[in-house]
Amino acid sequence: MGKLFKNFAKLPFFVQLICLLCVLGVAVNAVLLVRDLFEGGLLFRLHLGYFILYAAQVFFILAREKFVCLLTLLQGIIALFTTLDFTFIPLLQCFGKIYYWAFHPSVETLKVYQYVVVSAAFTLQMASAAYLWLYFKKKR
Repeated sequence: MGKLFKNFAKLPFFVQLICLLCVLGVAVNAVLLVRDLFEGGLLFRLHLGYFILYAAQVFFILAREKFVCLLTLLQGIIALFTTLDFTFIPLLQCFGKIYYWAFHPSVETLKVYQYVVVSAAFTLQMASAAYLWLYFKKKR
């Protein structure tokens, strides 16, 4: 376990951020899985798939595997077509709540910003896949 923490501490900030957001994704999807089990949720398989994707990304980042980028890419494509469960959605939601609190935008503006958030989340997901590939490829 100590080796995993040492590996995590040696990673650059952006990779650490991705790893922490993936840990958050594991926790959120674990809660959703438990809720689905007790309430007979229809999205059990989808939440299980995201749980596995997030957990595998955490494992492969800590193992310094360059093909973690494929999981990140796969997650971005699946998220775009299903439930918008991108890695950076928690950060974008925080920024969105701060913006809403500060400026009180109209309903029409909020509808436009929904597209902006999805676009930004997808772009960040693809950028993180490319960054993970380049960083771990360079480290070998």
